[in-house]
Amino acid sequence: MTTPSASATVALGTASMPRGLVSRLVAGVAHGAAGMLLVSSVVGIAIAQGIISRGVVKADAADVATLQAFAPLAAIFGLVGVGHVVAGVGILFGSRTAAALGIGLGVLDLVAGIVILAASAGAHDTSVDGTSFAMTFVVAGVLLAIAARAADWNTHGPVEG
Repeated sequence: MTTPSASATVALGTASMPRGLVSRLVAGVAHGAAGMLLVSSVVGIAIAQGIISRGVVKADAADVATLQAFAPLAAIFGLVGVGHVVAGVGILFGSRTAAALGIGLGVLDLVAGIVILAASAGAHDTSVDGTSFAMTFVVAGVLLAIAARAADWNTHGPVEG
């Protein structure tokens, strides 16, 4: 006796991937990497200040001044970095709220880049090239915001409201 069975062949490409998976991976990894870079910069600032304050190395006065200028901002860098990581993980799981956080943090990075660019335009001290920092923040902010929005669009479609 024979029983009818389904065909054992499966055509390549008929298996469907979850909606927006590729764009969520790109945006999630980009935000996670940006967050880890910001958090590592905070750790680097703390380590450098510790080494210099102990007198282990003899530092240039401009380098010490730069570290002291960034010290109050270290907590903000850390919070923004953790926010990027949280947004990246949330985007990976398809959270619309995390995508909105990612867009907002991308815009924050863009605005920070513009502020750095304006501040470095009038600086007389050229020991630190503020233009390269500024343009890194501007470009990264734009790309992160676009990636988060694309992931949201590809996963959920247009925002209704």
